[in-house]
Amino acid sequence: INKINKIIFFIALFLLSFMFSITKNTADLDLWHRMAVGKIFSQLGNVVYHDIFTYFPSKPLWVDHEWLSGVVFYNLGIFFGDYGILFLKVLILFSILVLIYKTNQLIYPEPYKQRISWYFVTLIAVLLGIAATLRCQVFTYLFFTLWIYVLERVRRGENRLIWIFPVTTLIWANMHAGFFAGFGLLIFYAAGELLNRKNPWKYIGILALCLPVTLLNPYGIKYWHYLIEAITMPRPFITEWESLKPFESFYKVIGTKMQIVLLMPALIYQLLINYRLYLMAMKESKWQSQGRLNKFGSLFMKFFHSVDWVEIIALSVTLYLGIKHLRHIVFFSILAGIFGYKYFVILMDAIFNKLKDKFYSLIPEDKHDVICFTKFALTYSFIINVCLIMITSTPHVINLSFYPTKAVEFIKLNKLEGNLLVPFNWGSYAMWKLYPQNLISIDGRYEETYKNEAYMDVSTITFYNKKCDMTKWKETFYKYRHDILLINKENEVHEKFRKLKEWKPIYEDKKAVVFIPYSTPDKKWLQPNKDEKYYIKTKYENNINF
Repeated sequence: INKINKIIFFIALFLLSFMFSITKNTADLDLWHRMAVGKIFSQLGNVVYHDIFTYFPSKPLWVDHEWLSGVVFYNLGIFFGDYGILFLKVLILFSILVLIYKTNQLIYPEPYKQRISWYFVTLIAVLLGIAATLRCQVFTYLFFTLWIYVLERVRRGENRLIWIFPVTTLIWANMHAGFFAGFGLLIFYAAGELLNRKNPWKYIGILALCLPVTLLNPYGIKYWHYLIEAITMPRPFITEWESLKPFESFYKVIGTKMQIVLLMPALIYQLLINYRLYLMAMKESKWQSQGRLNKFGSLFMKFFHSVDWVEIIALSVTLYLGIKHLRHIVFFSILAGIFGYKYFVILMDAIFNKLKDKFYSLIPEDKHDVICFTKFALTYSFIINVCLIMITSTPHVINLSFYPTKAVEFIKLNKLEGNLLVPFNWGSYAMWKLYPQNLISIDGRYEETYKNEAYMDVSTITFYNKKCDMTKWKETFYKYRHDILLINKENEVHEKFRKLKEWKPIYEDKKAVVFIPYSTPDKKWLQPNKDEKYYIKTKYENNINF
């Protein structure tokens, strides 16, 4: 029966992962330049070391720390379409939850209980970093969770698994620069075990094994030059790098808030239990003969040596980083899903076991198994049926509702060649669909490719800012040679472009306006297809060929 219960639990977990993965299926802003890199690699068998897509100031060396992710995304999109990319998203989210479950069973074994409510809350929390379709950082969250699971096994003496760290580092470092989070984990474990009065050198040794492996990339040591710059640089105007304001919105990081709400009383309850145990232990020793200061010192040292400092350090540091930069809160959520589990279970058992015992005392003993089965069946039937209804009623397509698909198609149809000024959020899509016909101003590769001057100038030109007067705005705009302007109509800045006598609008829809120089002769312009399904079907088609 227990095996059947586990199978049903994992089926429910998979369906929950599937359901939540497809609820937000708008193509991520970075997906397009990732696929462009993947296509170039598939054609050339190598990466490109300098930028070929922009006319704005770019770095002499393009260090693409996500090149391998691009190869994966491109091949999935080309061979399997939207299904390939969406299924990878589902698989990664499900794998993270399974690894969290496996780690919890190491730390606090419960062979006959699955506690799906805890994994549901954890799923909601982790979903923040996986909701978009699909980003390279999902591989970082997957490897981060895998490393915790393996570290917990190594902690228990399974040193034969240490080979996993350098092998996964090789893959991780070429898929996403977030491997640095894995190195942070090793430091957490080393520092925590030192405070736990255990050997920290094992983890320092693993770090020493992994560090040189990061040099096995297309850029060698220059990868680290880029990485140090990327970690320390400011990122103004980018939402995910802003500090977390937890009370700004009830729904913001709702999963992490739910975790904290569950954990706070559980941790307080655990502290009260420990305090009571310490008092009992002291009464049996020479407690009465000690002075007040000695009593406090003994109590403190008992507490200091009884807690797991790996947990405290890992949770504290990642919570701080998550508050400082919203992007990092997922690391805390993963760790909370693992290290918070036992405290949650102890509190829930303390609350409900007495109630359960009273309830069962009113029912004949031979009916207990029937009641347990009925509760299990009703719970999982509800979860599975809701998931199946949502999965079958939600389109399994990556939609393009965020992008100026028709405006881009207009530029392509009418062969408007040259330098295309485009906002940051649309740059990757324009690059994917219009290269080599057009070079773009900027895209989501940001610090990989562009000088900071380029990012700030594009932000000044294409984002409405009341503090930026017209003189400064024009000065920034005329620094560069633009041939076509693709401007967001939903942003007030498009009104500034209408006041420029040298430019005229030739296409306009609800989302975007296309401007060209006023000196360009008028003609009958070809109009883009109005059918949204056309753009969905042709999303993976472009003219990037080498």
